[in-house]
Amino acid sequence: LWGSRGDLPDFGAPVEEVNWRLLYVRLTEMHVVELLALTLFEWPEPSFEVHRDLARHLWDEARHAMLGEVGFETRGVNWQTVPHELSFASFPNMELEPRDRYALLYGSEHSVMSKTSKGPQHAGKPEQHALARASGDPLSTLFLDHDWADEVLHVHIARRVLAGAFPSTAARDKAYERALARYLEISDEDRALDRSCWWDEFYAGVRSCSAADPSRGPDGR
Repeated sequence: LWGSRGDLPDFGAPVEEVNWRLLYVRLTEMHVVELLALTLFEWPEPSFEVHRDLARHLWDEARHAMLGEVGFETRGVNWQTVPHELSFASFPNMELEPRDRYALLYGSEHSVMSKTSKGPQHAGKPEQHALARASGDPLSTLFLDHDWADEVLHVHIARRVLAGAFPSTAARDKAYERALARYLEISDEDRALDRSCWWDEFYAGVRSCSAADPSRGPDGR
């Protein structure tokens, strides 16, 4: 369990490698589940509607992590050998109020709805889906179909829930910006550690497995 995912390949890398990045990110979404679980438990005076919405959001994120696990296992890759980031759950759960935690998650999910790239380490859901499809991996493309649709729903859920928690959208967005700044500090500190350079060795192992069994297609079959 790390404070970040370490150094990952840019979205401009070869599509086969980027596809593995996408599978890895799906796998490691359990931190979002942990954030949502405590937020749901601690939400002040929640109505049935808030309980329902947060529970739906939580289930979707758990499903995303399971999709990543399936992606690894169908290719014979041990998903327990890769780092799992904890800080996106531990920081907000230990330092933020429930509404601020959820504002952090809302802002993070809303930021990937855009078709416009914000740098080599950022790609919106439309671009992610196109990259998975370009890799020739039908399973990963299917996963991105579900993930993209879920994230659209989550943005609408979060807007509805947070509308009753903040006096204005400006206050909500300020809470997101404050939380994001602190989270990025934690991630940057972790990525400064030597262990962050783990990806190249991992991906070389993945390619070796594929070369040893050329009968496996990109979806592991």
